[in-house]
Formats: sequence, structure tokens, C-alpha cells
Amino acid sequence: MAEPLARITPEYCIDIVREYPFPVARVWAAVTTAEGISAWMKYEATLDRRLGGRIFVDFKSEGNLEGTVCEWVPERVFAYTWGLSVVRWVLEPGEGGTRLHFTNSHVTPDILMGFAAGWHAFIDHLGPYLAGTTVEDRYDDLMEVYADRYSHLVADNVADNDDTEEKQT
Repeated sequence: MAEPLARITPEYCIDIVREYPFPVARVWAAVTTAEGISAWMKYEATLDRRLGGRIFVDFKSEGNLEGTVCEWVPERVFAYTWGLSVVRWVLEPGEGGTRLHFTNSHVTPDILMGFAAGWHAFIDHLGPYLAGTTVEDRYDDLMEVYADRYSHLVADNVADNDDTEEKQT
């Protein structure tokens, strides 16, 4: 079953909500331990689990995620910087399990579609990881879907920048 698309705001914030039939403690361990992150993201991660701690994910030829933990409320909120953006995971007890609310804010337009498709694909792996199964990677398909759905946001930004440059000359 395909999960719903992320919502992308005009401010370039990626917003994903998922429900899992597992307790908060189990989901928290998956998203806030190096072992958990490495398992479901499929890339090696390190994490210093505290406010001000460092997170690092080695995406191999695709680059790295390197940031600083900027919010840490055990079994509730985990946030870290990634370049100019902020990645935030909020967990709440939900009906029959856990509600995950993920955001990646302050994403620049030039990387917006790739980040939206990438986070969606990664989070698609989280549920099966929690259940002890796996799922096929859908990044390429999701990239097309997000481009079709949200390319106007990037186009609007490019047009706005072109208008600003014309007024300045």
C-alpha cells in the first residue's frame, strides 16, 4: 500500500505524518539510535543522543547528513540541523500505537523535490523495519510524483527571483 504524499508548504517545509501500530518507545528507538537509523535508512549513521550532540549519516556517493541535535525530549521530540534546514521528529501516542509527525523545514527550492522524495522513501522503510519486514525502494518513482505535484512551488520561486533581478537592473 502506498503511503500518502508529504505535504510541502509554500515556505519549503516537508511535512509527513504516519501512524504505526507499535509503542512510542519502539518507534523512538528506531528514529533516535544509530543502530535503528542505519537499519531503516540503509546507510551507516552515528548519533550522540543528547542536546548539542552530533548526527552523521554517510550517504556514500550522494553526500552526507551532518548536523547538531537542537531539540531532545525523550520519547517525544528529536530535532537536528542539516545545513540550513532543520529535521524534526515528533512522536505521540496514537490510536493503537504511535503517531509520527516529521518535518524538514527551511529546505531550499533547488533540493526540495529530492528531499521530499528521499524522506518519503526513507520513512516508507520505517514501518516495515518496525514490523520486521522490508519494502522495495521507491525513490525514483516518488521523485516523479513529487515533481508532478509540487514543481509549481519551485517554478513560482524561480519566477519571483527573475522578477526581482529585473527590477534591480
